Amino acid sequence: MRQKILLSCFLLFGWLAPLLAQTRQLSGKVVDEQAKELPGVSIVIKGTQQGTVTDVNGLYQLAVPESGSATLTFSFVGYHAQDVPLNGRTTLDVTLAPNDQSLAEVVVVGYGTQKKKDLTGAISTISSKDVAGRQTLQVSDALQGSVAGVSVTRTGGAPGSGSNILIRGITTIGTNNPLVVVDGVPVASIDNVNPGDVESVTVLKDASSAAIYGSRGAAGVILVTTKRAKSGQSSLEYTYEYGVQRATAKPSYAGVQDYMRYFNEQATNDGASQGPFAQALIDSYLDSNRVNPDLFPNTDWQKSIINRSSAPRQRHDIVFTMGMGKISTKASLGYASAGAFYDNRNYNRYLFRINNDLQVSKKLGINLDVFYKRTANQGNGNELLTTGAYNPIYEARVMPPIYDDVYANGKLALGKDGRNPLAQLREGGFTKTLNNQIGGRMSLNYKPIDGLTLTALVAPVFDLDKNKFFSKQVRFTNPDGSNSTVVNQARTVLTEGRSEGIAINGQVLANYVKEFKSGHSIDVLGGFEENYRSLENLGAIRSGFALTDYPYLNSGSTELRDNSGSANESGLHSFFGRLQYSYKSKYSLQGNLRSDLSSRFANAYRRAVYPSLSAGWTISEEQFMKDIRWLSFLKLRGSWGKAGNERLLNKDGNPAYYPYLATIDFSTALFYQNGGVVPLTGGGQQVYAVENISWETSRTTDIGLDAAFLNDRLTLGADYYMKKTTDILLPLDIPLYLGYDKPNQNAGVLKVKGWELEMAWRDRIDKLTYSVSANLSDAKSTVGDLKGTEFREDQIIRNGSEYNEWFGYISNGLFQTQDEINGAPVLNVTTKPGDVRYVDINKDGKITTDDKVLLGGALPRYLYGGNLRADYAGFDFGVSFQGVAKKLSRLNSEAVQPFAEAFGNMPADMIGKFWSVNNTAEQNQQATYPRLSRTSNAANYALSDYWLINGGYFRLKNVTLGYTLQQPGVKKVGIQSLRFYVSANDVFSLSKFPKYLDPESASYAYPIVTTLMAGATIRF
Repeated sequence: MRQKILLSCFLLFGWLAPLLAQTRQLSGKVVDEQAKELPGVSIVIKGTQQGTVTDVNGLYQLAVPESGSATLTFSFVGYHAQDVPLNGRTTLDVTLAPNDQSLAEVVVVGYGTQKKKDLTGAISTISSKDVAGRQTLQVSDALQGSVAGVSVTRTGGAPGSGSNILIRGITTIGTNNPLVVVDGVPVASIDNVNPGDVESVTVLKDASSAAIYGSRGAAGVILVTTKRAKSGQSSLEYTYEYGVQRATAKPSYAGVQDYMRYFNEQATNDGASQGPFAQALIDSYLDSNRVNPDLFPNTDWQKSIINRSSAPRQRHDIVFTMGMGKISTKASLGYASAGAFYDNRNYNRYLFRINNDLQVSKKLGINLDVFYKRTANQGNGNELLTTGAYNPIYEARVMPPIYDDVYANGKLALGKDGRNPLAQLREGGFTKTLNNQIGGRMSLNYKPIDGLTLTALVAPVFDLDKNKFFSKQVRFTNPDGSNSTVVNQARTVLTEGRSEGIAINGQVLANYVKEFKSGHSIDVLGGFEENYRSLENLGAIRSGFALTDYPYLNSGSTELRDNSGSANESGLHSFFGRLQYSYKSKYSLQGNLRSDLSSRFANAYRRAVYPSLSAGWTISEEQFMKDIRWLSFLKLRGSWGKAGNERLLNKDGNPAYYPYLATIDFSTALFYQNGGVVPLTGGGQQVYAVENISWETSRTTDIGLDAAFLNDRLTLGADYYMKKTTDILLPLDIPLYLGYDKPNQNAGVLKVKGWELEMAWRDRIDKLTYSVSANLSDAKSTVGDLKGTEFREDQIIRNGSEYNEWFGYISNGLFQTQDEINGAPVLNVTTKPGDVRYVDINKDGKITTDDKVLLGGALPRYLYGGNLRADYAGFDFGVSFQGVAKKLSRLNSEAVQPFAEAFGNMPADMIGKFWSVNNTAEQNQQATYPRLSRTSNAANYALSDYWLINGGYFRLKNVTLGYTLQQPGVKKVGIQSLRFYVSANDVFSLSKFPKYLDPESASYAYPIVTTLMAGATIRF
C-alpha cells in the first residue's frame, strides 16, 4: 500500500513540476502562406501537456519556461505541424504551410495502416467529424450516404433500432452483412460503439483489400478505430443533448360514417343483398354517438394509442483524456435514452470505454482497453418477440372507429371481440430485453530492431443477456358495466430466457517495414489468428397465473410450464500474410494471402485459401507530369482477389454451425396412450446432411483512379468493379421419398457489376473554411445458374434475374364494363368491372402464373450522398443529404388495400379514388384503386406493375449549426471551450410515394422519425 501511495505522489509531482517552474509570457500570431489568420491552431510545449489555441484572429498567449530552451509544436488540421525553438523570445509569429491531408493521412487497413496515397485497393474512410456530426445514437445510421457503394437501409425508427448495411450490393443468397472490426477485433455489430468514440471508419470494398480477412471478407469489411489519447493532451469533456422525435409520415383513415358506407359497398359488390350497416343507422350515427358513445363508438384509435405527437431522446457523454509521458488514457462514459409515441416503450443504453497506451520502454508498448455495453429495451406485452410480435402502430391503424376503446365510466371496452390495443398497452403486460456485453483488448507491441514490430493480441468478449415476456390476460366489462366473459387471451403467460456467450480473438503478428536509399521500400506482414465463440441459451415458460401483477415463474401453474435449452460453438483458425512493395512512391505492388480452417465444414473441406493482387501507378510522380501545375496527384490502380463466406443459414434462416452433420431436432407431439392423450417428446433428423459442402467464394476485379487538383483543393476517386460469387450454398431439391427437408449444397452463382465516384472540394476564404463532398455509385446484381428457381413471395431469384427482382403480371388498367370482360383473358371467373385487367403474355387466352414476368429490381441501382461543412469565427455549419434512385418499390397492402383482416380501417387517401358503381363513367375512368371487394382481393392485389412505383428518394439527412466559445474570459475560469449547437436529422424527403408513407419504411411499422436536437459541450 505504501509503495502505491509513493508512486501516486511521484506521478502527481511529475505532472505538477512543469507548472511550478518559473515562467514568462509568450505571445504571437499564426497565419497561413497568404497571411490569413488561423483560428484554433493547437500550440503545445513539446514534451508536456501545457498548451493553448489561437483565437479567432490567430493570436495566442502562453506561459513558457523562463529558461527559454523549450520547443513549441504548432499544429492545425490541413497544415504541416511545426516545431519552433523559443531561444529566449517573448514574441513568436508562425506561418503554417498547407498539407495534403487527404493523401498524406494514414488509413487503417486490415491488420495495419497505410498512407492513403499508397493504397492500391478500393478503400474509403470517413472521419470522426463525419460520424459524430450526424448526431445519431447508432454508428450504422451515421454511415447512410457517407460512403460510395455502401447501402444503409432502415425499416423503422423504433427506440434502439439500427440499420442494415450492404457493401457493393448483394454477394450471396444468404448473409450479406459486412464483417465489422473494432480496433483490430471482430465484433457482432457496429452499433456496439458510441459514435462519439469513433476516430475513423474505413470500408474495405474490393477483394484485394478484404482478402486479408479470408472467409469473412466476401461481403466487405468495416474497420472502426476508436479515439486514443495523445501525448500532451489533457481534458475533461461533457456533452448533453436533448431531442424530440416526430414521425416523418402519418396516414389518416375514413370517418365512421364513410367506413360503414364503404363496408356496405364491399359487401354488396361481393354478392350480399345489403350491407351489415342499415342506412338509417349510418345517417343518425353521429347523433347517436353524442347521446350514447358506449353503444355507438366513434374511436380515433391512432389518437388513443399513439398518444404523443413527439417522443423524447437524450444523450449524456463524459470523456476524459490524459497523455503523460509514457502513459496515455482516454475514457468515455455515454448514456442515451429514447422514448416512443405510445406508453410503456423505451430504450436505454450505457456505453463505457477506456483505452490505455503504456510505453514500457523504447521497444515495448502495451495497449490495454476495456469496454462495457448495457442496453435495456422495454415494450408492451409480446411487443419485442422475435416472432409473432405485437405491433401497437399496426393495431392503431387497422382498428376501425366502430369499435370502442374505453367506456364513458373509464372501464376498458371490448374492442373487437376482446381485441383492444389500448387494453393491451395498459394492462396487457410487458416485454423486457436486457443485454450486457463486456470485453477487453490487450496487445503487446515489441520492436526488437528498427522496422520490425511484433504484436501479440488477445481480446475476450462476454455477452450476458436476459429477456422477460409477460403477456397478461385482460378481462373486460360490458357496456352496461357487468362483467364480460370476453378476454384477450386464454391465460397469462410468462416467458423468460437467459443466454451466455463468449467470443475470444487471439492474434500474433510480425510486421517489417524498410525504406532503402535507392527509393525502394517494402512492408511485410505475417500473422496467425484464432477465433472462438460459444453460446448457451436457457428458457422457461409458465402460464396460469393467479397473481397477474407478480411476473415471476414461481407464481405460475406447475402444470402449465415448459422449458428449453440449446448451445452451439464455432471456431476459425487462420494464417495470413501481406507483401507491399513501392518504388519512389511511384509504383506500388501488394499481395495478400490467407488460409482459413472453419469448424462449420467437415474435416476434409475446412481449408480455403484466399489470394489477392493489386498494383498502383502514381502518374503524377513521373517527370513528364511535373510541369502540370493544376494537377496535384494522379494515380491509377487495379486489383483482383478472392474472399469467402462461411456464415451459413439453416432452413429457418438462423446461423448454421453444423450444416455437414446429421442433427436431431426435438419436438413434442400428442400420443394416444392407455386410453388418454399425452404429450411426448420425440426426436428425428429433419434436414438431409451433405458432408462435402464448402466455402462460398467471391472474386472481384477492380480498376480505380485517384486524383487531386488545384493544390489538393479538389479530390476525386473513381472505381469500376466486377464481382462474381460461386459455390453459393442453396437448399436444393432432393427426392421426396427420402423424407427430409432440402439440404444446402454448393450450386449458386451471383454476379455484380458497378461503379463508384467520390468528389470533394476544400478551401478557405479569409476566416471561412469550407468543404463540399459528394458520392455516387451504381451496382447491378445478376443471378447466375442456381440449379432451379427460388420464389420469395412476390420476388424471385432465378437465372438471369436481378437479386430479389419483382415477379408478377403486366397490368392494363381497370375493367370498366362487362363487355370488356366478356371474352377477355381473366385471372379468375369472378372478375367484374372495377377489377384489375392483366395482359395475356403468352397469348393462351387466359391469365395464369405463366403470364408472370420479371418487372424490375427491388434493390436500388444508384446510391448517392454528400456533405457541406463550413467554419467561421467560432461558428460551424453542416448539411448532409442522401438518397437512392432506379429502384422499384411496392405499395404496401396496408396502405392501398381497405378492410384489412376483413374488418379493418379504410385509408382516407382512397376515398374518391376507387372504382365504384356509384361513380359516373368518367369518374371510373380516372379511378386509381380497384372496386371494393374481398373476394377479388387475391386477384386485384396480386403483384403486378399496377402496384409498383419509383422507389427513389432524396432525403436531407442532417442540418447542424454550432457556436464555440474560446474567449479569454472563458479560459480564465478553467474552461478550454464551450460549444452550443442545434441539429435536425431526417429533415424532409422528396419521393413519388404518397405523402402518408415514408420512402424508406413504406409500411405501417414504427415510423421513420425526424429528430430535432439541442446540445452543449463543455471542455475543461
